[in-house]
Amino acid sequence: MRALAILAVVCGAWACHASRTERGYAGRAGLGSGDDAGVACVVAPTPAPLAKRSAGCGKSAGHAAGQYVERPLAVACAAEDARERLYYVRLPASYDPNRAYRTVYLAPGCGPPQPQIPDQIKAYPMESASGDDAILIEMEAGLYNKAEYNNATCSNEPDAGSGNLCHFCFDDGAASLSPDSVEYGYFDRLHKQIEDDYCVDATRQFYAGYSSGGWMAHQLGCQFPDVLRAQASVTGGLPPAIRDGAKTCVDKPIAAFLIHDFNDQSNIYQGSVAAVNRLLALNGCSGGATMDTAPSAPYTITGVPNTATFSCVQYTGCPAQYPIVFCTSQDQQHNAQTPAAVPGFWEFFSRL
Repeated sequence: MRALAILAVVCGAWACHASRTERGYAGRAGLGSGDDAGVACVVAPTPAPLAKRSAGCGKSAGHAAGQYVERPLAVACAAEDARERLYYVRLPASYDPNRAYRTVYLAPGCGPPQPQIPDQIKAYPMESASGDDAILIEMEAGLYNKAEYNNATCSNEPDAGSGNLCHFCFDDGAASLSPDSVEYGYFDRLHKQIEDDYCVDATRQFYAGYSSGGWMAHQLGCQFPDVLRAQASVTGGLPPAIRDGAKTCVDKPIAAFLIHDFNDQSNIYQGSVAAVNRLLALNGCSGGATMDTAPSAPYTITGVPNTATFSCVQYTGCPAQYPIVFCTSQDQQHNAQTPAAVPGFWEFFSRL
């Protein structure tokens, strides 16, 4: 296990690139062929009701708290190059194994492998808002999906230098029509491992992602609304397989918080508009079926006032248990928008 120092990244070398997946990736052997028979890692719906206290309550963590620690995870059902995965756990500094904690899964945009940049954490610095009140999990993309923008000489060797490390994305569905994704099997095993190892409030598990991780917010919200209480995304989009109906989602509402810049040229704003429209229908919101027609009211993130270049709304026709908030910026392009996302997402999660 490796303890990592924390460096908050707002828009580093890997944080401002498009999250599109490698062309030609859809349909690779073992990753699904568009029907249920081809799904590599079958995920069964989670039985209800969820127990508030997970199986890990009462167990000693066995590693340091207050810092991210690297852990391995085997996904045996995945394609060979996606079976050996990593994740990073940050327990509250005052972790109590008998207290059931809110748990937040965090996914960054495309970037170099976390082990190659051990002095940095790619995911949002959620601990600056959650303090000692949440278990944080940084999800890590494998080496199966190179970012499109890599140069031909990029390398994963330790001596490659930070400027020439290959960057990898999640299998986020941004450029794929396949209903399958290696991330479904990864998250299915990940959340079960976390629930077994630590004291998790299984009714209050959340996800927040940026760019490639933002696309994955909609994948996991589609497949795991029976696990995740809420999903949050910055500059993601609705994957085509979900948008076009090739992927069958679990039919359960989910709370959601989206942030997107109107002028984002990497992941266009309309991708989040499509996601909101789907969520309005899924959550049974009344008064309008689209973002343009659904009734809304101004929503303010504490400490982040609405301005001419950043404003949020909450859709008032949605059930109180399943709120939807959408924030639009005008001057951030493809940035991670950490100063708004971190306090905004945690405030949203902590009210659920």
